[in-house]
Amino acid sequence: APEVVYILAAVTKHTFGDKVRAIGAIIGNRVHDDPLNITLELTRRCNARCDYCNHWQEQKQTEQDLADYVAVVRRFRPFSVTICGGEPFMRKDALEIIRAVRAEPGWRWVSIITNGWFLSEDRAQKLMDTGIDQINVSLNFPDERQDTDRKLPGLFKKISHIVPWMTARGATVQLNSIIMNDNLEDVVPIAQLADRWGASVMYTLYSELPADNHGHLFPPDRQAKLFSVLDELSALKRRLPGVVANAQWYFDMIPTYVSGTVIDGCTAGKKTLHISPQGMVRP
Repeated sequence: APEVVYILAAVTKHTFGDKVRAIGAIIGNRVHDDPLNITLELTRRCNARCDYCNHWQEQKQTEQDLADYVAVVRRFRPFSVTICGGEPFMRKDALEIIRAVRAEPGWRWVSIITNGWFLSEDRAQKLMDTGIDQINVSLNFPDERQDTDRKLPGLFKKISHIVPWMTARGATVQLNSIIMNDNLEDVVPIAQLADRWGASVMYTLYSELPADNHGHLFPPDRQAKLFSVLDELSALKRRLPGVVANAQWYFDMIPTYVSGTVIDGCTAGKKTLHISPQGMVRP
């Protein structure tokens, strides 16, 4: 799986023992047919107001306690765990949950997805001190338009400071970027920005499903431009290994997906599971 290849490549800067444990973990994962990844949604609450996500519009939901999340990890024995929200730092105990998931016996790759608003130098250092393997910061624009995108004035200034601050201190940081009609001209500059910051970037094609918002999809007359940008990203991936984290297969399949052709073989609900704040398991 591309995720396994990516993670095994990422641990190259870890100790020899970590590399051995990572390889042992993936072998054990395959032998037991456990999920490759589980995403632990700590909360649906969020301080951003993105129009392509409805988390922040929902009524407050019951949220599991720390021990419940650890029990989920113990039950499914995944190769990797992703901590997310909403915005995970809306929970005051987010760091404690991460620390507990890392401390659970067995090897696993643990990462977090955050919009970056709460990452002061102090909190960023405490996050790194948990032993987390990767910090993912969402970024759709390489400038102050990110503030408008998330309805958080000053957000880009925070991100542009804290990302290079963390990478300079040895953190593995990845920018998570949505490819949508609005930012198509900014997709390649985001990769170049990641390179300057010492980070990588992972792209995801925009989907209208989270909030039923079709406003950011690609109209037919923009698809040729989209395919051209994908070619640029593929070339950039070859030129700057380790910066563009997507598997080449992902870029290659986007034209097929945009054309409306069904792509078989999705492993959601089989190899990847999502755990809601109430503890519900879903694809």
